Amino acid sequence: MPARRRIDQVLDPQFLEGVEELDLDEIRSRRQLAGEVENELSYYRRLLHGRMDLIRFEQRRRSGEETRSVIEALPQILADPDSDRAHRPGRYEVPELPQLPDVGKRDIDFILGDDVLIRLGELDTEALDEALDSIEELEQDISDNRRKVQEVEDKLVEVLATRYRAG
Repeated sequence: MPARRRIDQVLDPQFLEGVEELDLDEIRSRRQLAGEVENELSYYRRLLHGRMDLIRFEQRRRSGEETRSVIEALPQILADPDSDRAHRPGRYEVPELPQLPDVGKRDIDFILGDDVLIRLGELDTEALDEALDSIEELEQDISDNRRKVQEVEDKLVEVLATRYRAG
């Protein structure tokens, strides 16, 4: 396969083409690559969910539903078992910070960077809403790709299991 982004490699239909005929080491290698990509996407989803939780808190604070500052509430916001993040566990834990995926449509460095969070209290309501919309749109893109990668990984696991059962 030509050198491309890892996610492009995994989602390329040729990645699974003829997989039943490949040797075990190649199937394991492809499953490992798919697992690593899924792991990275899961990690970025969690980062985005944390930012969405912070922005939503700021929106509640501005509407009068919350009186604490974001800084005062930060431990609770990030540990809240009722947050969106708590209901969407990843498949794997991330041992280290992976490279940012290239999503193409928007600047993920801006969305995941600290600038929006540092200026949270300074942003007007429209800018806050736009930031949340951008993050939600990016989270949806990453989630869609993560599901596709999981399907590839599941197919590879299925092929490996079939081989192991067959001896």
